[in-house]
Amino acid sequence: MGDHLARLNASIDTMRDTISTAMAVNLSMVTIEESETTKRLAAWAGIFAMATAFAGIWGMNFKHMPELELTYGYPAALLVIGGVCLLLYRRFRRAGWL
Repeated sequence: MGDHLARLNASIDTMRDTISTAMAVNLSMVTIEESETTKRLAAWAGIFAMATAFAGIWGMNFKHMPELELTYGYPAALLVIGGVCLLLYRRFRRAGWL
């Protein structure tokens, strides 16, 4: 009788360890998935922050701004903003964040 109880106790301990390991693996997988999502969100936030910073600076009402004098000043400013955003997108894509 005692031998059967010892084997049953060992079996329950083995199942408990297996369940604990499965739960730890599941938690690790969820954490990895969350970090991937966080990376993507951070990359997009960085791209939009850069565009917002450029637009905020160029949108101020200064008297002496180079693009006010140039015929294609504002299209050039838009090209700079688009170019920087494209550069950031490519770098984040290459790094595996997007």
